[in-house]
Amino acid sequence: MPEVYVHSVKGRTPEQKRGLINDITEAVVKNYNVPKDAVLVQLVESDPADKAKGGVTFSEMRR
Repeated sequence: MPEVYVHSVKGRTPEQKRGLINDITEAVVKNYNVPKDAVLVQLVESDPADKAKGGVTFSEMRR
């Protein structure tokens, strides 16, 4: 069972998440030749205050 984990900062809509999950699932099915129900996709979301790039949190970047 292929597993794909996507780490991102919170803030996407349910529709955006559903679209990403569908696209990833279809790519794994196509390239790994496995059935759709064998693919696990997990979105791992961080609060903007808990994730930083270059020492600046994402919540600070959004100000």
